[in-house]
Amino acid sequence: MRKYLLRIVSIFCVLLFTIDSSAQLEVSSGFEVSYPQLINSNNTKMNFGQITFGVRAGVAYKPHDTQFFPILNASFGRTRLPLKQFGTNVAVLNFNYLNVMLNENYVITMPRSEVYIYGGVGFSYLMNKGVQVAGRYGETMKASIDSTKNVNNVFPAMNIGFEYNYGESAGKDLYLTMGINFQYILLLKERNTYYVSVAAPGNNYHTYQSNLTGNVISPGFYIAIHYVFRKKKHSFYL
Repeated sequence: MRKYLLRIVSIFCVLLFTIDSSAQLEVSSGFEVSYPQLINSNNTKMNFGQITFGVRAGVAYKPHDTQFFPILNASFGRTRLPLKQFGTNVAVLNFNYLNVMLNENYVITMPRSEVYIYGGVGFSYLMNKGVQVAGRYGETMKASIDSTKNVNNVFPAMNIGFEYNYGESAGKDLYLTMGINFQYILLLKERNTYYVSVAAPGNNYHTYQSNLTGNVISPGFYIAIHYVFRKKKHSFYL
């Protein structure tokens, strides 16, 4: 995880030291809601209530009247992904997540608003917080992880999105935005093997083996508040 984070921070620092006479540093924070979907050949159930809630923070280098600017975003919260489908139920893994993304923004300025169109790359860090059973009568079943094999915590990710700033706050030091984000996470093949036991009513006991692999598509919505630290105009060089 440290290796990926150091690379992203290094790239951001390079973008930060550029020759602009009206450089500004902008920080932001807010909350997000997303709905991750794991697409693979092991599960056919798509909807089992895995809505994700989290908080986000960012730091951007944003010169005055610029059309492009970089931003380093980090978000963290709680989510879950399907591991193994059996009958009408699904064994799901709960995770605490940390997403770190380095994005480049394209600014579209209108008379009373701004739109940011962005895309970037980064990583997602997933910390396993246990297994449970979702689906019909899932609350009557108990699941546990017996063992794991070749489990990764850090996965490559990329995202695209749109962020909207409307009204009198456009161009101000303090403003509020709303955004839509689409994130993609690649869960690598031949990794993340879990051995799970499920105890059901009637002394029914089953064991399963499954790999948490595939493609995670996560559409989301967020609201963020931004504050700009302005610098006096001057010339400087790297």
